[in-house]
Parts: sequence; C-alpha cells; structure tokens
Amino acid sequence: MGKRELALVKNTTILSFGVLCTKGIMFFMTPLITRWVSTSDYGTFDLILSYVTLLVPVLTIASGEAVFRFLLDTIDDVSKKKIISTAFAIDTIGMLFAVFTGCVFAVVFDENSAVYNAIFCYLIVEIIFSFCQMTLRGMKRLEDYTLSNIIFVVGLSVGVLYFVFLKKLGLAGLLYAYIFGDVISALFMLLRSKMWKYIDVKAVDLNYGKKMVCYSVPMLPNSVSWWIVGVSDRSIVSLYLGTSMNAILAVAHKIPNLCQNIFNVFHYSWQQSATETMNDADRDKYYSSTMNQMLEIVTSICIVVLSFNYWLFKLLFSEEYMNASYQVPIMICAIVFSMLAQFIGGIYVAQKQSKKNGVTTVFAAVANVVCHISLVRFIGLYAASLSTLVAYALLFAIRYVDIRKTCNLKFNRQTLICFLIFTYFVGVNYIHNEFLSGFNVIIACVVFGILNYKQFIAVIGKILKRKICGSVDT
Repeated sequence: MGKRELALVKNTTILSFGVLCTKGIMFFMTPLITRWVSTSDYGTFDLILSYVTLLVPVLTIASGEAVFRFLLDTIDDVSKKKIISTAFAIDTIGMLFAVFTGCVFAVVFDENSAVYNAIFCYLIVEIIFSFCQMTLRGMKRLEDYTLSNIIFVVGLSVGVLYFVFLKKLGLAGLLYAYIFGDVISALFMLLRSKMWKYIDVKAVDLNYGKKMVCYSVPMLPNSVSWWIVGVSDRSIVSLYLGTSMNAILAVAHKIPNLCQNIFNVFHYSWQQSATETMNDADRDKYYSSTMNQMLEIVTSICIVVLSFNYWLFKLLFSEEYMNASYQVPIMICAIVFSMLAQFIGGIYVAQKQSKKNGVTTVFAAVANVVCHISLVRFIGLYAASLSTLVAYALLFAIRYVDIRKTCNLKFNRQTLICFLIFTYFVGVNYIHNEFLSGFNVIIACVVFGILNYKQFIAVIGKILKRKICGSVDT
C-alpha cells in the first residue's frame, strides 16, 4: 500500500469513526423519536430538515464548497485568512437575507408560532455549522471535523431527551434539539481550531470573492439537484399520499442513509486525494484501482446491511413501519450508483470542473421528478425509491461516459462479480422468511470477509510496521 493509498485510508478511517458514532447513535434514536412524536409531526419534521438542507447552499451561494477547495491549495496564513473571511462575509449576507425574509413572512402571514421561529433559528445556526465544518475540511483538520460530528450528535441526543421526552414539545422540540446540537458543535469548532483568528472584515478580498463565486455558482445547480434527487421524493409523497406515508418513507431512508453517510466519508477523503494526485504520472491507474476497491468495499457493506434489513425492522420499529423495509433494497441499490457518481464528481472537483458536476446532476434531478410523478399514482411509495434509483444510475452513466474522455477508468472482473452477488441480496430481501434471512446473514458476513481481508491485512501490517520501526528508533 503506497503513500497515496495509506493517506486515503487514514483520512477515511478518521472520518469513518466520527460517522459511525454519530450516525449510529442517531439511527438508534429514531425508534425512540417515532414513539415520542406523532407520525404526522415526524413526517413534517423530515420535510423541514429537507428544505433547510436546500436553503443553506442557496443562501450562501454554495460558498462552503469554494472555501474547502481553495483552502486545499493554500499554505500561507495570509491567504487562508482572506479565503475564510471572504467566505464568512458571503455567509453573513445569506444569514441577513434569511432573517429579513423571515421577518417579512411573519408580518405578512401573522406568524409567530414556536415552530415557525424554531425553523428560522435552525436555518441560521445550520449555515454557521456548515461553514465551520467546510473550513475545517479545507484546513485538513479531519480529527477536529470528526470530533465536531460526535459533539453534535451528543448535543442532539441531550436536546431530544430534554425538549421532546421531558418537555413534550413535539415538532418544535425536535427543532430545538437540532439547534442545540449545532450550536455546541460550532462553538467547539471555532474554539478548537481558533478559526476566529482567520475571520476579519479587513481581510475580505474582492478578488478572492470573485474567484470563489465563479467556482461556487455552478455548484448551486449541483446542490439544488442533489436535493431534488434525494429529497423531493418526500414532498411528492406528502402531496399525493399524505404526511403519514412520508413518515414511513423517512423511516425507510434511515438504514440506506446510514450507509450513505458512511460512504460520504470516503467521498470527502477522495476529493482531497484526487486533488493532491491530479498531476501524477500514473493517475489513471490509481483512479481505477481506487474506484474498484471502493466499489468492492461499498457493495460488501451493502450486502451485510441488506442481510440484516429484515431483522432490524422486526426488532427496532413498530409494525406500522414494517412496509418501509421493502423500500430499503431499492434505495441501497441507488446508493451504490450514487457513490460511483460521486467518485467521478470528486475527479471533477480536482479538475475544478464545477460546471460538469452541476449540469450532470440537473439531468438526474429532472429524471427523478418526471419518473416519480409518472409512477406515484400506479405504484405508490415504490415510485419514490425507484425514481431515485433511476436518477442515480443515469447520473453515473452520464459522468462515466464523459470522464472517460480525460481519465481511463476501468472496472475489473472481481468488481463485476461482487456486484452480481450484491444483486442477489437485493432480490432475496423481498422474501421475508426467518430461516432464509438468518442464513443470508451468515453468507453476507463470509462474503464481506473474503472481499476485504486483503485490505485489513495491509492496514494492520502497515500499523505494526510503523510501531516496530518506532520502537527500534527509540
């Protein structure tokens, strides 16, 4: 395992630890939340989170992506200060616009409820939280980034117990819990990294601002389209099938989202690695090798998750949510194509081809909406998962054809065999039989071990070698 591979594994491991802790806790909190709030409130809450996810990049002109990418190429503190200060100025304008808009809506619609105020407070703190996280990534402070996620979920858990369970505030309580988690995590990031030293009104640079905006503006269609692909399904389901069905869809997303968040960790590491190796002589070989290893690891994890799908829903969720388990295999299949598309998107980031990221995702978003609206009347909730699968598969296909013009990416035979095994586990999930489900768990664990033992041995060998060399030196 070379230096590039080791650095990628190291960064992914650091980020994975934080994601496993945070998303694991949030996953196991979900059954409690669904018992403490009504199905309708939980469905509405899921929609609110979705719309905040959309508004953050829109209000900030996706400046987080720009500050991350520009900081990767920056070494001196003066330039870092200019980039961070300029990005923060853009975010501040976005926050002021959000506050002004919120006040206007409150006056026009005579709205001053706890939920309404909590939504706008959450939007503001989410902008600050996102800015801090993207800045930490750009500064390559991955340990602090990981700790910030852990602190967020701990704060969120405490907030849920206090505002939802003890105070019985329902929907507003869930929003207060997220606000509390964002605030304490943002404070940690600001203090731990001394980020406040890099924020100065005098350091705001118009030239940097123009460059960052030119980079980030094409990312806006990308961010909005990702939102449409991943989230618009819930809006369509709520409109055609009702918020109660949206709650079932939200629960169905929990297991795939756990996989998605784990895989996103690799995506974050890959963006940095692809940028740092962009000019290497053996770049194409390294990119292909990384893509095949990633796909083998991704599908092997998905195979294990699919083997546990039946048992997770049977043991953790109430009977009314059991139908959500049938959506999971399709969603996990969509995630595999999503990861492949994001892998190529990481190469676009390295090439600073932000327009290609945006344009290709727009095609996928349009396909998602058209497919969902066309099918929802005929197959109900399945339209949501199937339209997402179609969108991600199309996105990967478009990007793969395009990237082959500049990078010779190839799939190997073992990767294709692994994908065929994964397809079996997708299909067998629609047979709810306890004996078969138990047998598949054993088979999945064996397959996972066979596919990943080389990576485990390589990493462990490298760690042991480092320790032995260290002890000899001392």
